[in-house]
Amino acid sequence: MNFKTRFWENAFLFTLLFVLSLSIFYKSLDVFFTQDDFILIDYFSQDNLYKDFVNIFRYQSITHWRPIYNLYFLISGNLLGKFYPGYHVFTLIIHTTSAFMVFKVLKLLTKNANISILAAIIYTVHPSHFVSTFWISGSATSIGFLFLISSFHLYLKNQKKGALVAFALSLLASEAMVAGATIFAVYEFLIRRKIYDKSFILKVISVASGFLFFRFVFLTPETTFKTFPFEISEETINALFYYFLRTLGFVETSSDTLSSIILIVWLAATAFVMLKILRSDFQKLILFFTISALIGLFPFILIPSHLSPHYMNISILAFASVVSLGFLSQKPTLRLIFILIFVILSVANIHLTYRNNWVIKRSNITKQYIQKIETENPPAGTMLVFDDSIISSSSEAYFALGTGKAIDFWFGGKNYTTCFSAFENCQVKN
Repeated sequence: MNFKTRFWENAFLFTLLFVLSLSIFYKSLDVFFTQDDFILIDYFSQDNLYKDFVNIFRYQSITHWRPIYNLYFLISGNLLGKFYPGYHVFTLIIHTTSAFMVFKVLKLLTKNANISILAAIIYTVHPSHFVSTFWISGSATSIGFLFLISSFHLYLKNQKKGALVAFALSLLASEAMVAGATIFAVYEFLIRRKIYDKSFILKVISVASGFLFFRFVFLTPETTFKTFPFEISEETINALFYYFLRTLGFVETSSDTLSSIILIVWLAATAFVMLKILRSDFQKLILFFTISALIGLFPFILIPSHLSPHYMNISILAFASVVSLGFLSQKPTLRLIFILIFVILSVANIHLTYRNNWVIKRSNITKQYIQKIETENPPAGTMLVFDDSIISSSSEAYFALGTGKAIDFWFGGKNYTTCFSAFENCQVKN
């Protein structure tokens, strides 16, 4: 196949996946900014370009030290400003590119384009991507995963130097991608076995270890350890169960009985279909992805006080890969039926999540406050007091408005100050 033909085939598949992603997560385009969005956009894209660029590498306490993730806000913030639908389009492009790389990786591993497309579709529509597609600031693990899977793709093509660079970039986007070092090691020892590349694995582990040392010893404020405490307890078991269900596609809401029953039947039927493939040459590959799904749970199950399904990119990749491999020996019609059922279930679950998720609730709170202030148009320099109101409690306003940064961002020339009665004595300040 010549380059031109391959290019157009890839372009067609990418477009197809983007249209699918947009049709599944289209409601995200109307979701307003909320909480960390204001802090990150204001800090990394509202000064001159030189200062913004310096800020993405500078140690600071307002957010995590994630240069590639912060660079995303430098670029998107300077290009888009207050146009929040544009940020969501950027997120969907990142999400689609990751799904496309899922296809590329599976194709290298299986030499089967149909199965690889199936995996890419499952990854694209998986409902656990909700927070990362609907919350602008929820893209850290998505960006990190894109670099990680690109690294794995280069590694499979025996482009080891490029793979190491991409792996290092994934760490600079999200420290959680250190799990990738274990995935590389498992692949070498499980799949390559006698011809494993010891030198490459040592380099990957060295990059991951060196990054972790400097990241957590020199570049992490003490407040981060207090906010995200690691623990091994009964809550860790609960977190494991939580993430296991999210990886399988179960929705995070109390009103999902029907969709859960259908999904259980779908998973049982999929497991039954997989019995045949377990005896094939792909059993080691299935084992590799099963182990990868477990690896993808770390370190998140050790932080049970902060649970969110959008951390599960690696585990969702593994889930999509195992399911697609299970249909390797099945007829195309059966594959189509099963994938359509999962797509429909995902649409239903995303709709349920939209009605109950904190991102939507807090973005609506933020939007109402911004519109209220625009309507009232207080004089410049006014102190805006946020008490408990019909819109929200004062503490909810504090978080939804990014500790007040939303006011600075949206009303830049007004020099408003803020006071949240849940945490401050606003009467004294007045």
